[in-house]
Order: sequence, then C-alpha cells, then structure tokens
Amino acid sequence: MAKTPRIQDIALLAEVAPSTVSHVLNGTAPISPEVSQRILSAARELGYLAKRRRKAAVALLPTVLLSASEANFPKSDRNYVSWTMLNAFRQECRARSIRLIPHIDQGDKIIPESLVTAIEKHRPQGVAIMQDDGSDLIDAVHGLDPSIVILSGQDPSMRVDTVSPGNRFAAQMATDYLFQLGHRRVAHVTYGTRLIGQHRKYGFLDAYRASGYHMPPGAIIDVETFRPEIVTQNMLNWLAVQRRPLPFTAFFCSADNVAIGVMDALAQSGVKVPGDVSVLGFDNVEIGKRQNPPLSTVHVPMEEIGQVALNLLEEARTLPKNERSARRVELGCKIIVRGSTTGPHLG
Repeated sequence: MAKTPRIQDIALLAEVAPSTVSHVLNGTAPISPEVSQRILSAARELGYLAKRRRKAAVALLPTVLLSASEANFPKSDRNYVSWTMLNAFRQECRARSIRLIPHIDQGDKIIPESLVTAIEKHRPQGVAIMQDDGSDLIDAVHGLDPSIVILSGQDPSMRVDTVSPGNRFAAQMATDYLFQLGHRRVAHVTYGTRLIGQHRKYGFLDAYRASGYHMPPGAIIDVETFRPEIVTQNMLNWLAVQRRPLPFTAFFCSADNVAIGVMDALAQSGVKVPGDVSVLGFDNVEIGKRQNPPLSTVHVPMEEIGQVALNLLEEARTLPKNERSARRVELGCKIIVRGSTTGPHLG
C-alpha cells in the first residue's frame, strides 16, 4: 500500500518548514506567491491534495446509487466501453470511501419508476446514471433530493449534471484526420438515436461543411446497433449491393464496436484494410489494439469520466438544489493512429 503523504514530506520536498506548509494549505497566514506555488506543486506531486479532497468528501457523499440498464451493464467482453467506465468509477468510489449501490433494470433502458423507487429505498446522497439520457428519466429524477449525474450522456434541458467526451468536435477532428491523409470520399457508419451518436454524426457533417469537399451520396450508413456481430451482417448486406471499387475510401465509425464489425465484414468481402479502404473507430477500447490490423481510433478518457462525475456529485451537495445550475462537462479526445488507416489507394 502506498504511504500516505504527510505535511513533513511536503515540507522536505518544497524545502520549507512544516509550519509554512500548514499555513499555505489552510490559508492561515500570508505566504509569498513563489513559496506558495512551490508548496502546492510538492503537495500535488505527492498526491496529498487528491487524498485530502477525497477525505473531505466522505461526509458529503457517503453513498452513491449507480443506475444502469442491463444492456449497458457489462456482462461480457463485448461491452468494452461500459466495462472500462464502470471499472474506473468503482475504483474512484473505493478511493473516496464511497459506498456504491448498483441498481440494474432489465432491457435497454432504465425504468424511471424503478429508479425512483430505488432512491426512496436506499436514500443515497448521489445517483450516477450510466449512458441513459432519456427525457422521461430526467423528468422523473431531476427534482429529487440526491444529486444526479449522467455518465456519458447529455441533458439538453440542463436540469442534471452530465459528463461526456466532446463528441461533436472529436468526430470533426477524426474526419479531418482522414481528409489530411488524402481521403475525400469518407462514409460515417453510425447506429441508433442516442444524443452521443447524433453528436458524432453532426461532427462528421461539420467536417465536410468546413472542408468544402462534396460529401458523396449515401455517406451516412446506419447499422442499427453497436453489437459487432449484427454490424457485420448489416455491413455484409450493404457491401453485397455495392460496385467495386467501393464508393468510399474510408469509413469513420461512431464506436470501436461498430468499427470491429465493419472490419470483419470488409474482410469477409475481400476488401483489404487499409490497402483498399481505411477504417477509423471511436472510443479506444482495449480490443481495438488486437484487431488485424490494429484499429486507429479516437481516444475517449473513460477513466476520467467517473472522477469528474463524482466531483460534480460532491459539489452539488454543498449548495441547496435550487441555488445551483446544472453543469455539462465535456472531456477532450485525441486521435490514436494504428494500422487501419493510411492514405487512399491510388492504384
């Protein structure tokens, strides 16, 4: 177990007296900006500030109810995004000594009445909702006592806190990356009607508008689901009616799960990646690295989503509910280049 940093450790690293460290951390005496900065840098480096915040938060948020649908709750290695996000959230709760109570509804959606009943039963101080931002769910819970946050979702009405990747800009950035490689005929493979997917589609369209390039007909391909095996079949059906060479030289997929299904369909159809077409995913799940070729993708900081969500739940407990506006936090993403993308085939 890592040693808990002490005031004396900070003083030694910052080369000041322990009393000076105490004054800076507690704001009990004026200290020069240069010395204060040195002490705060040392405290941050040693992990003292993070541990102090977690300790202080225990009284504010001793219990959190985690709400998810069965479809989004990881039961297999196919639910990569949920697994990564949930694992990071559990670890952060453990680090902050927060008791986590799971509430799982069967099916694809969280049932609003079921969640309200669970809140009344367990009386948590915070509720974390995984990947469900339906308006009926937000209608049911936004006025209740516990602080509410949605992980990987958005609330257009701005009644509850949300944390998500910057989906629209990241999708535009991803499409721009393909343009920079020389692709001009790019398709976007998407699924469903969730806001996250819609924003990724909007980012794709933004990139085409900003580029001045003509978007080819049929550039939005809907494969209905994120489940790779179904994506594979739907893409096989799409490929079966396409002439060769294909009308697109690159496919930007709205999720890595989708990209994996697309790559499988292309391989079964004799289309080489990246020799004939490039494929770019979104999420940076672990299994993408093990594809053949390894999947280029947009990295989503899923480990940070849980940390930020808990910060919002804690902050919301410091003010009366009607005196605090809801927060929408978007996290920056970046492109991870691997073997599935290259310039368009010129042969």
